[in-house]
Amino acid sequence: MSDQEDQAPDQLREMFIGRQPILDKDQGLVGYELLFRPTADNSAHVDGAKAATVATADVVCKAFAELGLANVFGQVRAFINADADFLATDLVEALPKDIVVLEVDVAAFASSSLLQRCQALKGRGYAFSISGLTEVGEPIWPLIELATWIKINIDGLEGDQLQALARALSTARRALIAARVESQAQMGLCRILGFELFQGYYFAKPVIVEGRKLDASTRGLLNLIKMLAQDADDASLDAAFRAEPALVINLLHLTNSVGVGARARMTSVRHAITVLGRRQLQRWLQLLLFSHGKNVDHAHNPLLQLAALRGRLMELLAERLHPDQRDLGDPAFITGLMSVVPAALGMSMTDVLAQIAVGNDVRLALTQKTGLIGKLFALTQAYDDNDVAGTKALLSSYGEAGSMGLLSEALAEALTWVQQLGIEAH
Repeated sequence: MSDQEDQAPDQLREMFIGRQPILDKDQGLVGYELLFRPTADNSAHVDGAKAATVATADVVCKAFAELGLANVFGQVRAFINADADFLATDLVEALPKDIVVLEVDVAAFASSSLLQRCQALKGRGYAFSISGLTEVGEPIWPLIELATWIKINIDGLEGDQLQALARALSTARRALIAARVESQAQMGLCRILGFELFQGYYFAKPVIVEGRKLDASTRGLLNLIKMLAQDADDASLDAAFRAEPALVINLLHLTNSVGVGARARMTSVRHAITVLGRRQLQRWLQLLLFSHGKNVDHAHNPLLQLAALRGRLMELLAERLHPDQRDLGDPAFITGLMSVVPAALGMSMTDVLAQIAVGNDVRLALTQKTGLIGKLFALTQAYDDNDVAGTKALLSSYGEAGSMGLLSEALAEALTWVQQLGIEAH
């Protein structure tokens, strides 16, 4: 066995995973673009004849096999960048064709053989997204016919150029993805021009999304009311609340209401249930249910999914990086959940915390990133932003316990948990 093969398991454990959501016009989740790194130090250099992009793609294949990400995505797609060298190998056929979308830049089609190879892969059931388009000419149409999605990086195009490109593609009957959307104005323009899907920091940071509200799913409300009627234990109620991030936020809001007291500071969902009392909790849930009327069920609201994902990821990190402090799990979960609330409600964190009662450790974590939970929050944010240097710097203080591999495994587990919530919400 070669030295390179000997190092493969370590390389996989130190893999760094990034992902950025792709949303529809209603900000419903359609897929993720996956970003992988071949080594722990994020180096793109590899030995031998393989190009760096092929090495990265090889890690992608190992990730699907090792981390079981094929089971995570469910009904959404995983967009993965692929170059000509990778597409020419048999490795591409190791990827699950019902989940993966192969994203190829137009510049890669300098050789006609690549188009033939991609057409053959399409015939076997693989789907393609074409990126890098800046204009549409006769040589481009075979690529458009190959693709199901066409991704346009809007930040590199002037307004007139973007409008002309969108008009030229309007007859192609392909789903247009506006990438690198960074403002509501850009999203509005792209919607007018006929773009159906959207990707960018406007959604992924996340930043303020005007008009969003954290609505609990009707099914979740009915389930909790039923559990209370059946006298379910506190542990079961706690687990049910965790499946409904919006209800956790509302539960924390309720601690400032009449009869609870503004000075109450919740350290966990169980604590809040105890303070409220089951009778008061059941009345509150029934009121929420009546107030829903015919509202759309938001079980798949991307912001709620992100809230649940961050909460669960921070809880897992607390368990694994601080195994001797079992009381960190609940406040870590609430911190991850609360970190999304400003984007969801269009408020500053200061204003949010003026209305929602949380423990002082959670408050300091969210506002100053101090304390054990604050450090976990800083780590989660750096990881979510694909800030490799910042992530590694924060991990270093945990010694051998902190590694990119740990983060990758925790993220995969958290994604699986969120996906299971989505299945149950149907």
